[in-house]
Amino acid sequence: MTNTPFKKKKISEYNMEDIKEFFYNLSQKISSKIILLEIGNDFFNIAVAKLVKSQLQVNNVFRQTLPKEAMEKSIPADPDAFSAVLVDVMKELKLGGQRIALALPSDTCYTRLIDIPTRITDDKSKSFLEDPDSGIQIPISLNNSDFDINLTDLPERKKGDDFYNRYFLTSIPKKNVNIILETINKANLELCSIQMSHMCIANLLRSEINKLDSKSLIISVDLLDEFTQLIIFDNSGPLFIKRLASIRNFPTIDEMKQIQNRGRDENIKSSKKLSSDYHALSKLDLKILIREINNTFNNFIHENDLIKKGKIFLSGRNSQHENLVELLGKNLSMDVFLISPIGISQLKEFNYDPDKVNQFSMSRIIGLGLSLIREEYENNENLVRSNDFIIKEYIHSELESSSDKNEIVSKSSRILLEK
Repeated sequence: MTNTPFKKKKISEYNMEDIKEFFYNLSQKISSKIILLEIGNDFFNIAVAKLVKSQLQVNNVFRQTLPKEAMEKSIPADPDAFSAVLVDVMKELKLGGQRIALALPSDTCYTRLIDIPTRITDDKSKSFLEDPDSGIQIPISLNNSDFDINLTDLPERKKGDDFYNRYFLTSIPKKNVNIILETINKANLELCSIQMSHMCIANLLRSEINKLDSKSLIISVDLLDEFTQLIIFDNSGPLFIKRLASIRNFPTIDEMKQIQNRGRDENIKSSKKLSSDYHALSKLDLKILIREINNTFNNFIHENDLIKKGKIFLSGRNSQHENLVELLGKNLSMDVFLISPIGISQLKEFNYDPDKVNQFSMSRIIGLGLSLIREEYENNENLVRSNDFIIKEYIHSELESSSDKNEIVSKSSRILLEK
């Protein structure tokens, strides 16, 4: 659905709906705000962002569920239908602004490390990769993709007599980009940015990534309902992405209300059968995930000839399990940190309804907003205060691990269970 222009009428023929439509369209064109849109497999999150004194302010946060058939691998199956829903939601929320930034799941793109000879300078690396005579074997057609590469901090690799720099490639098919552009155009919006979810997480963890030493890597573990996404970062950004097993879902907002009500009055019958009140995770619940994280990280270290340790940052709705930090830390012998995305210091304000929106599900859309002000906060040391958004941590100690004296530390009195 697109905005319909006014037909020529006499002044007396204009009604209130005409006037509302006119001012709605006008406000979109002149607003300095940017709409944030995160697309998932069966939902989209939407909000409005603007820069206030070098900090991000986010308002009108809303989550819209979609039928499964509406999306095909997180890309709109029908641009007309999707744009119509988008326009309707924007009008209902009275969202001003015409420019839009979009976050897509990493599943929609192809990523991998590639080796480019050190004789090729960074500014010519893309052209070299596009050259069919370069000898680089990639199982996709770059000519039919929009792609970018980023020089990593990984050590040079020697092959024969040549040395190679390590680059991280991100590529999305042009046909998918065209569908996105068509959808946005049909909604009468102007696309100003497309970010993959792994870059949104990178923006969220930027202060921690920037202070990594030469012996450490960050392992982001984004615990989603359908799967867990693991991303490995060094100072340069993402190096590796893999989809892992999901864990038991943390109760939804509605389920938590039922549990809390049941605790207040045992006679209240739940309209939705829960096997029991919420129970913390056990090691058995995490057996598969622990094994996959351990094997994935160790294989990455081995394949890239690295001597580095990893520290884990948890995000996503299922990161709220009360003993998750401790279980992962003890069984992986790693430092583990739980983050609250709305606690990041670059975020001035995040207005949302906790009865409808789970703040732990907002990591990607907040990271998308941060991408729009990245230069602002990277150049302002006063805004980049590390650990402001870390609300629970487990610090592994090699000396104390044998006596099981590692401690889990709450960094804030902030309540982890959404009400």
